[in-house]
Amino acid sequence: VVAAMRSESRASATMFSEGDLGVLPPLGVFDPLGLIETRDMRRYEIMEIKHGRAAMLGFLHVIAIEAGVRVPGYLSTSQNLKFSDVPAGCFASLEAVPTAGWLQIMVLTCMQEAGTGFASKPQTDDAEAGDIAL
Repeated sequence: VVAAMRSESRASATMFSEGDLGVLPPLGVFDPLGLIETRDMRRYEIMEIKHGRAAMLGFLHVIAIEAGVRVPGYLSTSQNLKFSDVPAGCFASLEAVPTAGWLQIMVLTCMQEAGTGFASKPQTDDAEAGDIAL
C-alpha cells in the first residue's frame, strides 16, 4: 500500500520540475500521502512568506527589547502605564499589557491577514506571492 502511494504521489506531482523549491534529490517531491494534488500550493506559499515575515519582526522585537530600546509615551493612559514600565520577560510582559491592548493587537493582525488593514491589500493571482503592501 505504501509503495503504491509513493509511486502514485511521484507520478501525480507533475507540476514540479528539477530545481524547484521542495524538490529533493533523489526522492523528488516528498509527498507520501498525495496531499499536493488536493491543496492550493500558492496559498501555502503566500502564508509561509507572510508568517515568516511576522516571525522575523517578532525576533527583532525581542532583540530590541532586551537591548533596552523602548518607545517613548504611554501604552495605556487610563492605567498610567508607559512603554518603559513593561518588563522585558516573555510572561511578565504578557501580563503587563492590558486586555484592551491585546484585543487591539488581535484585531489589527486579523485585518492585516484579510488584506483590509493599514497599508495592505488582498493577495491577487496576478501579483507575486507575498506582495501585499500598497
